[in-house]
Amino acid sequence: MNSIQNPHLKFDFLALGESVVDFISSDPVANLGEAAYFERFAGGQVANLAMNMARLGNRVALGSCVGEDGFGQLIRQKVGAAGVDLSCLQISSEAPTTLIPVTRTTRGTPDFSVYRGADTCLQPNENLLDAAAHSGIVHTSAFALSREPARSTILQALEVARQNGQRVSLDPNFHPRIWPDVADFKAILQAAFRYVNITKPSLDDCIRLFGAGFEPAEYAAHFLQWGAEIVAISLGAEGTFLATHTGEQYRLVPNLISVADVTGAGDAFWSGFLTALLDGHSPLDAIRSGQVVAEIKISRIGPLTANLDRTEIFSKAQLIQYQTCHM
Repeated sequence: MNSIQNPHLKFDFLALGESVVDFISSDPVANLGEAAYFERFAGGQVANLAMNMARLGNRVALGSCVGEDGFGQLIRQKVGAAGVDLSCLQISSEAPTTLIPVTRTTRGTPDFSVYRGADTCLQPNENLLDAAAHSGIVHTSAFALSREPARSTILQALEVARQNGQRVSLDPNFHPRIWPDVADFKAILQAAFRYVNITKPSLDDCIRLFGAGFEPAEYAAHFLQWGAEIVAISLGAEGTFLATHTGEQYRLVPNLISVADVTGAGDAFWSGFLTALLDGHSPLDAIRSGQVVAEIKISRIGPLTANLDRTEIFSKAQLIQYQTCHM
């Protein structure tokens, strides 16, 4: 059954974690010190994904916290305009909205700095936990789990989701700059993975978590051992590697397209990937759908802003070539 037609769900997708204001450099630069001008966007992995999922026609809610300031108002305006339900969004009078300046880039990982604020202040309440119990997929990120009290709030919500038979996805977008006060960050992530069915690390995420020099299948094995059932590793221009707990392994062959801006490509991939899973597609077809949305994103400058036709995405996904990998 298409999740949108499921009367037992309050939402198809609940995004838990960071909503921030991204200041993205107007021109591609190697580091923030070279950026002369910036454009501001409502962002953060969790909020970006919520907006992308809504643009694909899903019923989406955002469980996050912003400051009682102009930047928080900007986030509420932009996320709401994308069609995201804001009934689980909290407003803090004690901390400003989190800000992240980031470089625009056509390859590799952008340079960024993080000025943490209200995103760390998410609190548990009846509305948030009820949404977690009645959403087809509940999603969060390593960024969101990096600080208290948001960490404990989100872990409680993930537990509620799994107790009610819902799926959980987690973006392990770990970076040491966002975990400065935690020595054993890997143990915290591993504890979160007790609830996780679906994950999509980048190759950079894998290297930061487990070290360099391993094959994608070896990185995927770590996440499967932690409890994930579907692991998709984005490899940049080398495509995507998929491993499942049932032993399936595939590698996508990316299309050759003109790259305008890779910032936000991961969040675009996530949206096609999860939307396909919500609609009952196989993990392989789901990552092919993710690749289609990511290619739409990297072919243009800035974030996705228009609604996307999921049927068209699924049709184009069938043209994405893949290779079966052998264990």
